[in-house]
Amino acid sequence: MFGNEHFNNLIEVLFDTQNNQFDNLYEKEKIERFKNLCKTKKLVVFGTGYYLKSIVKYFKLNFDVDVYGVYDWVEEVKTQEGKFANIADYQYLDLEKYYKYRDKVKLISKEEFYEKSEDIVIFINTDIYPSLPMALYSLGFKNIYTIRNLLKNFLPIEILTKQKFDEFELNRLNYSFTTSEIANIITLYNLLEDEKSKNVFMDILKFKLTEDYFYTISTKDKASSQYFDKEVINISDDEVFIDCGGYNGDTIASFLKFTNGKFKHIYSYEPEEVNFKKLNDYISSLESKDKITTIKAGVYYKNKTFYLSGQSSATTCTETITDKKAEVISIDESINHIPTFIKMDIESFEIQALLGAIKNIKEHKPKLAICIYHKFDDLWNIPLLLKQWLPDYKFKMRHYGSTQEETVIYAIPR
Repeated sequence: MFGNEHFNNLIEVLFDTQNNQFDNLYEKEKIERFKNLCKTKKLVVFGTGYYLKSIVKYFKLNFDVDVYGVYDWVEEVKTQEGKFANIADYQYLDLEKYYKYRDKVKLISKEEFYEKSEDIVIFINTDIYPSLPMALYSLGFKNIYTIRNLLKNFLPIEILTKQKFDEFELNRLNYSFTTSEIANIITLYNLLEDEKSKNVFMDILKFKLTEDYFYTISTKDKASSQYFDKEVINISDDEVFIDCGGYNGDTIASFLKFTNGKFKHIYSYEPEEVNFKKLNDYISSLESKDKITTIKAGVYYKNKTFYLSGQSSATTCTETITDKKAEVISIDESINHIPTFIKMDIESFEIQALLGAIKNIKEHKPKLAICIYHKFDDLWNIPLLLKQWLPDYKFKMRHYGSTQEETVIYAIPR
């Protein structure tokens, strides 16, 4: 019909959402997977208070699953000892809610918690957790669940949608896909160059339906290969690399490693002052610093002044007034070389930045590595936009993160 059997099943599930049918086969598989994991591993609630009293009963009644214990990760913050001592998610906690049931539960020790991460199933017990899933995964915890993927039919929607971040749009729970969106998804699936891209695309769509990290973890490649994936892209010795989202120079470092330090020129855009200083400090240490141009601005389709929100690598431009301003400019108006490779990871501004590079892209046909996860529909809208501009290109999709973040579309000249 539209693709292989697995893709056709996925499309049927997407159409079913139009009739508010969200208890699909992937939801059922998620619950069965959770129940089976809890038969052989310890279910640990990560964090005290909040919904602890209710979820212990809910898990037992609905899944026949018992909670083994609770880990109080905030103790690491208080003592400044442990892997979570300085995690940003602490700032979002309501401590009154957090400590509500602490003296009524079985707390497990730090030693037991970290001893065998592979034997633990994590349930994150808090409203807002932008960093916790990734941090847990990096520590070896591969079975991670949250209120959004296990309790979405139990808790009020206003609690489940409490997380809101300027740097990326949260996944939409129980979302009804329009016929136009489904048509675009079918179109993109059939444009993707290889089977791996199609499988990645399907896994990310299943994540959108279930918010189950099983799919993002199963489909991810090594983070170190992001943007410079040897399986996907070839690099020459005379690249003009456009780094949109320069941060502290981490992408440039990866580029130099991938090219053995051989290139023609690099332009790196970074609007935030602290990050820009780190970027320049790194570049000043390089022998090739004279071939690298740093620009203290974000990328957009025109010159404009925004405000900045967020911090570190998640800093983004916003119309909301803050204490920091940032300039944005277009690529077409700010480079003096013909670009051969453009990378973008710019916290939801990818389409606007692409519009600001349309002249160079259509005329000079550079390689592109564009993040497509900051907005819910970037996953199909950005590749299809590029396909209209560049009909002869081949398109490959890869994913490099344990959560919804770090999905990249590669657009490559044939």
